[in-house]
Amino acid sequence: MANSKDGTATMQQQWLDSLPIHGVIKAEPLLRGVANNVYKITTTKTTYILKQFRFDHPYGLDRDQEVSVQRQLAEQQLAPEVLHYDAAQGLVLQSYLEEPDLAHADIPMADKLRELAELAAHIHRVTVNAPVWSLRERLARYCQQLAEFDRDHAKQFESRLRGFRKLIDSFASHPVFCHNDLALHHVFLAPTPRVIDWEYSGIGERYFDLANAMAANELELPQRTAFINAYEASAGFQVHRDTLENWRELVAVVNQLWYELHHHLQRINE
Repeated sequence: MANSKDGTATMQQQWLDSLPIHGVIKAEPLLRGVANNVYKITTTKTTYILKQFRFDHPYGLDRDQEVSVQRQLAEQQLAPEVLHYDAAQGLVLQSYLEEPDLAHADIPMADKLRELAELAAHIHRVTVNAPVWSLRERLARYCQQLAEFDRDHAKQFESRLRGFRKLIDSFASHPVFCHNDLALHHVFLAPTPRVIDWEYSGIGERYFDLANAMAANELELPQRTAFINAYEASAGFQVHRDTLENWRELVAVVNQLWYELHHHLQRINE
């Protein structure tokens, strides 16, 4: 995207011209995110979401695979329909979800946690043609990319991650499909649950997914307990609390590494 305001407007007009939609009334930015920029496009007939991909390579993201997964999940009524994908420009047009996301839904937090847990259990049962995640490869990529900006910090993270070697080795030993970023604001309930932002999804480790959900939603101990109890009831799977705590410790380090890398990427792209 161009740095000047005029350049940005021109680029956005180029995107609009390339999309299979007509009668655009308004195109407004909703989010300048880490992995995506998100725009809301209103036409004379309906409303769309346009995602522009950002920072694919440093995070090891496969956008073709992401779109493939989302299309499969849309057929299972679990994700918004992909209406158009432009791999060259890194654009995905999808249907707009009118209802508020789970973070902003007017229901008690206990109900939000139950909905989130039941959705996590459902995702873990889904059959999708998706790759098996390699956590080791993903973390090695993060450290390698960070080293290009700050070699000392990268080495510190490599040293910290070595303390989790056995846990990382066990990743996906009992593989299930995972979202890996199941934040409340990624979930829409009505008319049926839909989940957005599948860029980190893949066949992986349920404990890693659960620990990520706890971190993404900043759940305190009572909330974590309620979330896991509801998950166990829905999934029919006993969550070993000590194992989950180990994964939570690893996820905390992974998130610190991820944000450190993102900080540098954002700075060079401002």
